[in-house]
Amino acid sequence: MIRLPRFSAGDVLTMVGVLHTAIGIAEYRRALRGIAHDGLVGAVKGDHERGEAFWFLVCGASMVLTGGLARWTQLRTGTLPASTGSMLLGISAAGATLMPRSGFWSPLVVAMLAFRVRRREREGERRPWSANTKRTGDPSCS
Repeated sequence: MIRLPRFSAGDVLTMVGVLHTAIGIAEYRRALRGIAHDGLVGAVKGDHERGEAFWFLVCGASMVLTGGLARWTQLRTGTLPASTGSMLLGISAAGATLMPRSGFWSPLVVAMLAFRVRRREREGERRPWSANTKRTGDPSCS
């Protein structure tokens, strides 16, 4: 197994997701109480604030899930998929452009960490799986 730096891109994305979820629970507590009071099923339909609350929490949970997968991937392979940094940069740039006073700036940090991981891999610093893989590039094919 690979030893990661203090905070990997996945760790930071997970932290952003946890913070996003906590903010969503605090900001939308009234809407969430309404959803719970109405029995969940169909409780969002037609209520804009409830819909915002739902998607805000889903976004936070998605970041936690994606952060965990990024951490797992980096621990096992020493790198991240090539598109990780670019996609996070694109999401962050689009969101920060449309909503400058938002948390869309935070994925920039994660994107920079992902770019650093890829740069190190290109420079040959991290390729622990390359000697144990067959043509597929899959570390489990040793």
